[in-house]
Amino acid sequence: MSASHQDTTKPQLRAATYARLSETYDAAESVPTQLSNADRHAERRGWRVVARFKDDGYSAFKEIRRDDFARLIEAIERDEIDVVIIRDVDRLTRNLPDWSRFEKAAIEHRVILSAYAGGDLDLSTPEGSYYGGMETLRAKRESAVKSVRSREAHDRIARQGKSSGGGPRWFGYTRIYANPDETSKRVVLRVEINEVEADALRDAAERVLNGETVGSIIREWTRRGIKPSRAQKWEESSLVKTLKSPHVAGLREWQGQTYPAQWPAILDEDTHERLVKLFSDPSRRAHVVGRKQHLLSGIARCGKCDGPLYPYGASAGKSATYRCVTGPAGKGCGGVSVLAEVLDEYVTGAVLDALESPRVQQAVRAGEDTGAPRRAELLEEIRKAQGKRAEARRDWAEDTIDKADWLDIKQRTEARIAKARKEYDRLSGSAAELGDIPASDMVRDAWEGWNTDRRRAAVKAVLNRVIVSPHAGRKGGPNLTWELKLLFVRERTEFDWRF
Repeated sequence: MSASHQDTTKPQLRAATYARLSETYDAAESVPTQLSNADRHAERRGWRVVARFKDDGYSAFKEIRRDDFARLIEAIERDEIDVVIIRDVDRLTRNLPDWSRFEKAAIEHRVILSAYAGGDLDLSTPEGSYYGGMETLRAKRESAVKSVRSREAHDRIARQGKSSGGGPRWFGYTRIYANPDETSKRVVLRVEINEVEADALRDAAERVLNGETVGSIIREWTRRGIKPSRAQKWEESSLVKTLKSPHVAGLREWQGQTYPAQWPAILDEDTHERLVKLFSDPSRRAHVVGRKQHLLSGIARCGKCDGPLYPYGASAGKSATYRCVTGPAGKGCGGVSVLAEVLDEYVTGAVLDALESPRVQQAVRAGEDTGAPRRAELLEEIRKAQGKRAEARRDWAEDTIDKADWLDIKQRTEARIAKARKEYDRLSGSAAELGDIPASDMVRDAWEGWNTDRRRAAVKAVLNRVIVSPHAGRKGGPNLTWELKLLFVRERTEFDWRF
C-alpha cells in the first residue's frame, strides 16, 4: 500500500469514518478511539468528515447484519462519500460476502479506502483489489482459529467441571474472590454454598415434588424477604429455571452434556432429575406452576359432562361458587354450580378422615421412596455410558478408531442409556406422593398450618376427583342453615378415592 497525499488543488474530498469492535475483546482500539484517530487522519489529509458510522460489539467474522456497515454502503451508493477511513482493513469486515458488497460499491462510485494505521487502497486497481481481498481472508482465518480455540477451551473447562466464570451470582451460592476489594475483573477462587438460600431451595424442591405450587413458594419467599440474586422479585419462570438448573445439583452443563462440577451440590442428582422430569411434562407441570387460590379448583368435576369446576368470584350479597364453565371461558356444559365454601368444608372433613385412616397411614409408611438407591445406580450407569460415548467420539475424531467402531460403540451406549432412562423414569414416576403426610394424631394440626396449595396436594394424594351432580330441584335461600347446606351438598357429591 502506498500513502499518497491529497492534492490541495482538487476539491476537498468528503470522508466517512467507520469503526467496529467485536463483542469479544480482540486487542484493537476502542470504538471512540478509532473514530477520534480517523478524524485526525482526515484533518491531516485535508478531508472533510461528513458522516460517522460504528458497529460496537458486533463480529465482522459472522455473516450477520451490521446496521451501520449497511448504512455506510448505502451512503456510498448515493454518492455522498469519496473516502472511507478505517483503522485497518480487518476493521471493515472479516467475511467475504460483506467485502464483496463494499468492493462493488467502492469501485462503482470511485471511493478510496484509507487506513490510518496503513495507507490508501484504490479498489479499482488489481493491486488494491488483491490486497483488500487477501487482508479480509487473513482476518477471516484468524477469527476462525480464535473461534476453534475458544470452543476447545470451553470444552476442556466443562469436562474439568469448572465454571466458565463471569455473569451474576447463582442463587444458593456465594463467590469467594482472590481480590474482593476490586470493583472489576475480580478473580473467583471458589464457590461455596449459601446455607440460607440453599435450605430454601431444598425445601422448595421437596414441596414441589409433593405437589405444592411454585406460586405458593414464591408468595412465602416474598413474605420472608428471600430475593433472587439478579432481580428484585421472583417470577414463576425464574424459580422453575433455578430449581431445574444443573449447577444446583453440582453439574456442569456444556453442549447438551453434563459433567461433575468442582462446586458443591445443593440438591442430589436424583432430586434434580425428578424436578427436570416434572417441569418437562406439560400435564404435571400445570399442577405445580400456577397460583391456585381455591381448594378444589379443577379437582371438583361436573356430574353431567365430567368437566372441571372452577371458582366463580364472589359479588355483593353472593358467595363464591364452583361452576362448570361454558362458552369462551371453558368447554363444560354449564349444568353444575355449587357453593365453594360449603363444598370445601365437606370435602375437607372427608379428606382429613381419610388421611387419619389406617389404610392411608399404611400407604404413607409403605410409600417411602424405596426406589431412590436404584435410581442413583441408574443415573451413574447413564453417566458412564455417556462418558464412553464421548470418549469414543473423540477417538474417532483423532483417528484412533475407525468409523465402524465409533458407530458400534455409539449404538451400544445409546441402547444402554435408553434402557436405564426408561427404568429411571418409571421409578421416578412412582415416587411417593404422601412423603410428608404426618401420623394420624397430627394430621389436623398439620392441616391448619398448611396453605391452600399444600392442602390441594393432600387432597390429590387421596382423591382422584370429587364429582358434583346437578341439584335435585331443592329450593334454597339465604336463610338455610349451614347444616342444611352441607346436607344438600353431601347428597350431590361423590368421591373417587385413590385408596
